[in-house]
Amino acid sequence: MSKPLVFVLAAGVTIVLMLSGLLSARLKGAHDFTGSCESCHLTSPRKGQKNIFTMDIDTLCIECHEVAVKNSHPTGMVPSMKVPGYYFLDWQGQLNCATCHNPHDEKTETMLRSQARGRGFCETCHQGGVLLGGHVAASGMAHNKNWTPPTQRSFGQILDRVSLECLVCHEGSVGPAADVQIASYSGNQILSYTGPGFSHPIGIDYGKAAAFNGQLRPLDDLSPLISLYEGKVGCASCHNQFSHEGDMLVFSNRGSALCLECHIK
Repeated sequence: MSKPLVFVLAAGVTIVLMLSGLLSARLKGAHDFTGSCESCHLTSPRKGQKNIFTMDIDTLCIECHEVAVKNSHPTGMVPSMKVPGYYFLDWQGQLNCATCHNPHDEKTETMLRSQARGRGFCETCHQGGVLLGGHVAASGMAHNKNWTPPTQRSFGQILDRVSLECLVCHEGSVGPAADVQIASYSGNQILSYTGPGFSHPIGIDYGKAAAFNGQLRPLDDLSPLISLYEGKVGCASCHNQFSHEGDMLVFSNRGSALCLECHIK
């Protein structure tokens, strides 16, 4: 084997290991509170004793997770339904970031307090779902997630799990039918969503598309409000059920701002 080839292979292995490490860090809990209890707690936490915090929990979380306040499940209010005891409510009995997430959990990707995931997680409180602006607030989208990795189940599947769940209702039986058709993109068959006066491909791996298309903004430069579940362009890339914008857009498309967030021109 020639030296240049050995060098290229070694460099490739190094890059793969670095990316694997970064992905692993991204998937696991990233909090390290060692020696910094006083940043959040006024008193040293003790088992069986109520925690006293330096400020309200949402404010503490937002210092690092600012985007989590936008297009997200509401907090700061007393829930109208019974909440299981393993969820955390603050001293006023209000919902907060730590209601669903355990900030000290370093083992799971999303630090959720329940083993349930997706719609099942939401239905631990919202049994049977609850209508939110005409949508069932049990889709597993408590707040936008900028990017989530492909899963073993998603390989060979065009649409991501969130888009598939959207189409369960938007096939005309509950919500208005979404016009999704087979189309062609760069010589490959894909799905295309058609709306009033426009169409847009869905199910495409955005990172791969941007790497070969200079008219698309690089993946790392996109707004964190644009979600790419399983790395793909899907319904949640432009829409969020908790948004206050028209058509539940993740942010206003005034002046084509939303379109131009991905499409440079």
